[in-house]
Amino acid sequence: MKKFVLLIFICIYQISISQESNLVEISINASVLDYDSKKGIPFSEVNFIDKNIGVLTDTEGNFSLNFLDQNINDDDIFSITAYGYDTIKTSVDKLYKFLNNTNKFFLKKLNNQNNWFDEDDTNDNYIFGKVFSVSGPIQGASIKLKNSLIEAKSDFEGYFKIKANLNDILSINFLGMIEKQILIEDFDDKYILLKTDAQILDQVTITNTPELSDEVETGYGKKKKKSVGFSTSTITSEDISPGAVTVVDAIRGKFANVQVEYNQEGAATGNKSQIYVRGGSLSLNNSAAAIFDVEGLIYSEVPDFIDPQQIESITLLRSLGATNRYGSQGRGGVFLIKMKSLSRKAERLLNSLKVKGNDYKEQVSRIDFDSLKPYYVKDFIKAKRLSEAKQQFFTLKDGVYELSVPFYIESFDHFKNIDKEFAISILKSIAEKAKDNPKALKTIAYKLEEIGEFKNAKIIYQRLLSIRPLDEQSYRDLALIYKENEDYDLAASLFDIMLNNKLKNVNMLGLQETVVNEAAHLYFTELDKLTLTDFPLKTLKTYIPKNDWRNFGFDYRIIFDWNDPAVEFNVQFVGPKKKYYDWSHTVLDDKDLLEDELNYGYNTEEFIIEKSDKGKWLINIENYTIQDESNPTYIKYTVFKNYGRPNEIKKVEVIDLNKLKQKINLDVLNYYN
Repeated sequence: MKKFVLLIFICIYQISISQESNLVEISINASVLDYDSKKGIPFSEVNFIDKNIGVLTDTEGNFSLNFLDQNINDDDIFSITAYGYDTIKTSVDKLYKFLNNTNKFFLKKLNNQNNWFDEDDTNDNYIFGKVFSVSGPIQGASIKLKNSLIEAKSDFEGYFKIKANLNDILSINFLGMIEKQILIEDFDDKYILLKTDAQILDQVTITNTPELSDEVETGYGKKKKKSVGFSTSTITSEDISPGAVTVVDAIRGKFANVQVEYNQEGAATGNKSQIYVRGGSLSLNNSAAAIFDVEGLIYSEVPDFIDPQQIESITLLRSLGATNRYGSQGRGGVFLIKMKSLSRKAERLLNSLKVKGNDYKEQVSRIDFDSLKPYYVKDFIKAKRLSEAKQQFFTLKDGVYELSVPFYIESFDHFKNIDKEFAISILKSIAEKAKDNPKALKTIAYKLEEIGEFKNAKIIYQRLLSIRPLDEQSYRDLALIYKENEDYDLAASLFDIMLNNKLKNVNMLGLQETVVNEAAHLYFTELDKLTLTDFPLKTLKTYIPKNDWRNFGFDYRIIFDWNDPAVEFNVQFVGPKKKYYDWSHTVLDDKDLLEDELNYGYNTEEFIIEKSDKGKWLINIENYTIQDESNPTYIKYTVFKNYGRPNEIKKVEVIDLNKLKQKINLDVLNYYN
């Protein structure tokens, strides 16, 4: 390949030669652009096929692909793929000749994407509008087109757009607000005022009185520990001097444009000292002291009761993005402090089982889902021939069940073990109808993952990212599906984008701890596949304490994903000593969390069981929501045994919450490690 080295050198690409190994490292810096608009295409997949060398473009369509010259041959294939576009492929030989002239790749749009979605929206009409309350714009409001599977979501400023025609009816809703319906009589912009549901507000006020130290006032109401902001700089325990005895000692001199206010005697005075951050949302004439977020607890004064030697990391949040979640209280900056611990999630779960008064005395049965099969599935079973059962499906599909998501899911479940190709075509048919409905698309993706159809699931998650680019969940789910498809280089690249806050107008704080565990899992299980990738190793180590890093892995890791942030349900864990812990995803128990999920677009919760008493763990679940019959909430339940270890076992189950009329036993885990 020496004949190409000169070509690369003449262009803008960098070549570095190692004096020790005499290896040539090549870095291709280029852009992927839309052929028509000439705008950058974000998250395009750039790689060498079958080489595990690849990267994703950033939010502007730019990429830097690094590889060793000796790992690529002249006849290897270079590929660029983007959702909704034609894939381009070329040999390495032709690639270098191309790069000698330009570093811009142009992709043409497809009319369809692998027969899943028709991307030609030229004949669609759009309604534009804004959702707000008396307090201001509402982010995360749901705007649905009645009698269809078309749905939209309002952005940070309350704006939305949705496909609709004259005489259609829009239904607008948000947590704790009274639903409003409007008739589309013209294509003028719609301004929609939602009023607070006084009944719900009264219930929350009476029933749920959280501690003030566990929340902070923002422009969107009170936020809990998940409501933080953008990270700009971090120090770890290695940066904290062994002689530091206060938090001020740990911070002083470690961050640019940070100053400590002393008392009259000239020394920091514990909780009376204040720290000021210059820059970000502050000016010299508008100063405010920084606040402190210690494992989710908010302090307006320096928490000098903390032993700095037990601090794992301190992150300074000072950008305008941070104030989006902390509100005016965070305008002076936020110091996010993480303490050293084995596993915060494991400790929280196990400690909750030690309290008094939570003895488990119920008898909860496991539901028999087979007994709840709808009549049409029973008719499929009774059919004498497969062709007859298929015809029954088509008849119902074109009739009363045309827009019923459960109909397609139940039909898929029936046919998947008989004719897998036909079963997948059933999901394709509903995916096209629901291509603008994240709730239905997530259900389809869950079912594909359940049977190991990861390549098709990837198409769904790419679609979700295209219609919900401001949702945290879109990026996390896509990273995981890249890993399942063994695209480890692309998964690593996306983890780098998420953990290093490279997403425009999006941060991953709602899913941060979950994403950290999943990135670490990729690193420890596929380390040999991550050579010269963009894996964010340095950043990842700032989130995980040293001891946890050296011994990464959990006895059990349990993840719940659901397709509707507004759904209300309860998960109950019962330990070997018959003590229970309830995690309630309800307005009454945690309205702030549900609001945060709606605003920032995430719907995942993980639980860790580590170093528990030996015996059986019960996991029960109960539904509290009256479900939409045509598009109910589905939960994907994933459990890992020995997570991140060589003997890891994984199980996935998808549950239709509409079938849960009472509390049921979801699983029994045998803990004998």
